[in-house]
Amino acid sequence: MKRAFIPAALALALLLCLGAALAAGGDAGDPLLSLSYLTEQFSKTADAAVEARLDAADSSLRESLERPAAPLSSSGEELLLNEGDALSGGTGAAVIPLAGDLRLRLDAGALVDATDGIEVPDRALLSPRHRYIAAEGTRFTLTAESPTAVLHLQGSAALLRSEDSPDYHAIASALRELGLFRGTGSSVAGGFDLHLAPTRGEGLVMFIRLLGEEEAALNCPYSHPFRDVPGWLDRYAAWAWEKGYTNGVAPGLFAPESPIAAQEYVEFLLRAMGYSQAGTDDYTTSLARGEACGTLSPGERALLERAAFRRAHAAYLSYYCLGTPLGGGQTLAQRLEAGGLFTQAELEMAGALINSGRL
Repeated sequence: MKRAFIPAALALALLLCLGAALAAGGDAGDPLLSLSYLTEQFSKTADAAVEARLDAADSSLRESLERPAAPLSSSGEELLLNEGDALSGGTGAAVIPLAGDLRLRLDAGALVDATDGIEVPDRALLSPRHRYIAAEGTRFTLTAESPTAVLHLQGSAALLRSEDSPDYHAIASALRELGLFRGTGSSVAGGFDLHLAPTRGEGLVMFIRLLGEEEAALNCPYSHPFRDVPGWLDRYAAWAWEKGYTNGVAPGLFAPESPIAAQEYVEFLLRAMGYSQAGTDDYTTSLARGEACGTLSPGERALLERAAFRRAHAAYLSYYCLGTPLGGGQTLAQRLEAGGLFTQAELEMAGALINSGRL
């Protein structure tokens, strides 16, 4: 590939090497730089630095030509990222991570953690709620490594969207429009907290909603034996116990705050669609059975097998299982429509919010 940015890269490399030379110094007769240092060590260091900068420039140029980034100029509103999205900025840009994992790549200069008063090392994960400012001459990229991430941006930057990641924020919004997904009550990005691990309690609520039984559950007169169920989950647990949907994790215990694994959540979905029955304790085949009946695609199963399960994945699975056929050819969405949970028009309007495809 033709070398690009040679003057800028060479100038930067020379400045960097000159700084290193000044720090190294000469001898008593030459207190700044020795001639031998300039002709030998400095020359070799400069050549290596120039080559490194040119390689970095080539790589950056290839990326920008393949997938051009969209310019952004923000005064502090929330910016929603999905896994693999990359935000690139420079001098004076300021970011505050609000949720999710953001990994730093420094191309030049320094990114300062103004909250702690320190420079951030290259490849570090940024701390949530800290304010980061790009120093003079800085070029940096932040890449989302969790299914979703949220940040405040002040200044100018460019956003390169991943072509491989679903738009989890849009999927969660679509589910909320249908009455099937709610937030945690936080003030970040609609309160969805898609970067967090879902709990068993949250999984049970989603399961009952997908059955179209939430209203009946909230008004049921039943009781349950679980000693660890909080008030907000009480009616759901009573309904699930009465209907035989769950037996808990041990006598008298449901473990509502424990994370729910992908296999457990898929098992809930399979039960909601009639492909599994309550009382199944072996979840090791859940993903395989989910793929066999069409609830999961091969790509979705592969993702769930390798990734830590998050609320983003729960929302994604819940939305796309709506189109899975049940017995008699009816889909789950059609069953919920028949139960009056939403209309076909509302389903189409919710689906229009989503621009990404299935994995």
